[in-house]
Amino acid sequence: MKKIGIIGAGGIARAHATALSTIKNAELVGVYDINQQNAESFVKTFGGKTYEKADELIDASEGVIVASPNFCHKEHALQALAKHKHVLCEKPMAISLEEASIMKDTAERSDVRASMGFNYRYLSYVNILKSLIINNELGNILSIKVHFKKNSAIRRKKFTWRDDANSKKTSGSLGDLGIHLIDLVWYLFESDFIPESVRAKMNTNVKTKEDKQVLVDDYAEIYGQLKNKVFVNIITSKCSVPEDCGFSIEVVGHKKEFKYHTGNPHVYKLIDGLNVADCSVPQSLLNDPPNEFYGWADSFRSELINWIESTQKEWVEIPSFHDGLRSQKVLEMFFEKDCDSQTRSALAVN
Repeated sequence: MKKIGIIGAGGIARAHATALSTIKNAELVGVYDINQQNAESFVKTFGGKTYEKADELIDASEGVIVASPNFCHKEHALQALAKHKHVLCEKPMAISLEEASIMKDTAERSDVRASMGFNYRYLSYVNILKSLIINNELGNILSIKVHFKKNSAIRRKKFTWRDDANSKKTSGSLGDLGIHLIDLVWYLFESDFIPESVRAKMNTNVKTKEDKQVLVDDYAEIYGQLKNKVFVNIITSKCSVPEDCGFSIEVVGHKKEFKYHTGNPHVYKLIDGLNVADCSVPQSLLNDPPNEFYGWADSFRSELINWIESTQKEWVEIPSFHDGLRSQKVLEMFFEKDCDSQTRSALAVN
């Protein structure tokens, strides 16, 4: 696969295009966006050409990156699959389990490689942690805390599709940021949540933008336990103060603890009682854009290389549409658990 097209011309599409420009034997065919002005600005920066219809872009491509709004993922992914094009779909997979199931079933019947945009699997420090877990260097795992905090709900003053109800809450902090963390927990442990153990809290702190009501969360906390007995704490935020922003992972094993925070990007800590070892994180190749954390840009590059290689070598593993559906199910469960807590609170008041 050489010729790659991108549907959508927003920030994530730009991250893909930047990464693509560093990969040999890969060519950006162009972009389709419902906003032609955005598409024209995009190709001025990255090359290729603009297309007035998604089908035209798909026809000109061997592989298609779906980087459109969440509520368009199903339509655009199915368009590409119907034309036997390889697909890399941004997260979350869809806006409902029904949509995600259709996408997964269609992909599994196709003769192409359909991958999910779970690029956090390719972060260097995530894979260091995975190796430590696999090699039992941390011992039996007791718990994991994985937090992702941003301030985009405060910085972005305009009301956009991310703030309305069209994406059925998947564009809030839990759906947008938390879907990565849901996938990471699976990637590290390959164990499902025990539904009865899950507790969820979702808040909307920035309640209006441009005099319109914000209909998604900008802060969420999840507590639960996996079937392998590991306790999990997930926190996502789009309303944190700058000094709290970043991506962090803490894993407690009965031998050692692993700690990493992008506030100190080049070092992860291994803690053995009173002994704390500072260990180096590999140097990134690409520069991360403002308001993104260390290694973010590189993760897109590694993801694209892996996706492209998987179209040539069947044994190369990719985050599949099956993984996307699994994560969508967990996300929906988290949403339902928050609804349960609201119902209980209402009953208690009455």
